[in-house]
Amino acid sequence: VLDESTNRADNDNEVLVSGKSYTNMEHKWDEAFGYLYGAEPDATMPILDQDSFLSEYIDRVEGDADFAGIATTIYDAFKLGRAAIVEKNYSVRDEQAAIIRENISLIPAVRAVFYLQNGKDNLTADPARAFHGLSEAYGFIYSLQFTRNPDTDAPYFSKTEVDTYLSQLMAGNGFWDITPTTLDQISDDIAARFNFTTAQASN
Repeated sequence: VLDESTNRADNDNEVLVSGKSYTNMEHKWDEAFGYLYGAEPDATMPILDQDSFLSEYIDRVEGDADFAGIATTIYDAFKLGRAAIVEKNYSVRDEQAAIIRENISLIPAVRAVFYLQNGKDNLTADPARAFHGLSEAYGFIYSLQFTRNPDTDAPYFSKTEVDTYLSQLMAGNGFWDITPTTLDQISDDIAARFNFTTAQASN
């Protein structure tokens, strides 16, 4: 929505939202920032894990050494993109938006694989724990249809692909019948689409 209606022309001419100190384009960018950092005590120094939504899971992925730095990458892109809007540099703005899209999309993919593998590892020894992990995985897999690949401007996984994975998880008696082979196959498919490995997301 950054360029909807007259947003770009208004930003170029520094036309502010009525009664406010920002342009509509700045406001739209700030809204996106707020969905991630709005619960932070100090948004200039985010500590993450301040909600039970995206902040929590960026924190979890950041805590995995294989993905360390992703939190800084996302935050820095938000800052630079906002500065680019002020400077009316829309190519830099769009580059930062692409970085944000790519890295935020990575979060549910990593957590889906993590929980699929957590479920697999506990299937025999601790079914209750396994089913909890697989339930988490179900939710993260569902969310993959709402990711955004900046290279294609489409989700990394289509709704049809997501529905296929969910059907595999629920086939027969659902989690009671799921096999390690199926969990590995889904994990590997998701990991490959995002260019990481199942092993990287598993710890």
